Amino acid sequence: MFRRQFITRAAALLAGVTFPAISSFAHTPYAQWDVFRKRNLQVLTSHADLPGDEVGDEWVALLREKLPLSRAMVSRAHDMPRIAALLKTNQSKLAVLSYMHARLLFTGSPPFEEYAPLPIEVLVDNGKYLLVTRPDLPLHHGFLIAATLMQDADRLHLVNPGKGKFGMNVHPGAKAFFNGEKLEMPDKPVEQ
Repeated sequence: MFRRQFITRAAALLAGVTFPAISSFAHTPYAQWDVFRKRNLQVLTSHADLPGDEVGDEWVALLREKLPLSRAMVSRAHDMPRIAALLKTNQSKLAVLSYMHARLLFTGSPPFEEYAPLPIEVLVDNGKYLLVTRPDLPLHHGFLIAATLMQDADRLHLVNPGKGKFGMNVHPGAKAFFNGEKLEMPDKPVEQ
C-alpha cells in the first residue's frame, strides 16, 4: 500500500503536480528527539577534545549516581563547532568546554564566528574545564547540578567559579548554591 502511494506521488512530482498532503508522506525524527532531550540530561563533549571528554564522563557518572532521575548522559559531538550548533539551536543545554574553547565560543572567535552571539553561563569549574549552559536552563536545574557536583569537589578538583570566566556569568541557580542560598524545588518537573 505504501509502495503504491510512493510511486503515485513520485510520478506526480515528476509530472509537476504537487500534493498539499506531501508532509504527511515525509517522516522526520524531530518529535522523538524533542522528547528524548527533555527526558535526559545531556552533557555535550567532543571527540576533538579527549581530556574534556574524560572530564565529562566523570561529571556525568556522578550526576547519574546522585540524581538518577536526571538520566544524565554524555553526548559526544564530532567537533567543537557541532557543540556550538547544538547549543545555539537549543538541542542541548550543557557542554564541557576547555577554558580556551569556552572563551572562543563566548566571544564568537574562530571557529565559532557563525554562532555568535552565543551567551553561555558557567555551572562548575575545575581549573581547566567548565560545565557551561544556555541561560534558559531552569534555575532549579542549575542549582541541583552545581550542588551535586560540588559534593565531590575535592576528587573532581572543582572550584567556586566566582563571577564566571572571560566575561561569562555564573548561572543564577549555580550562583545561588555557591552563595549558600536555599531554593524550594518545584512540585512537578520543570520542562527543559
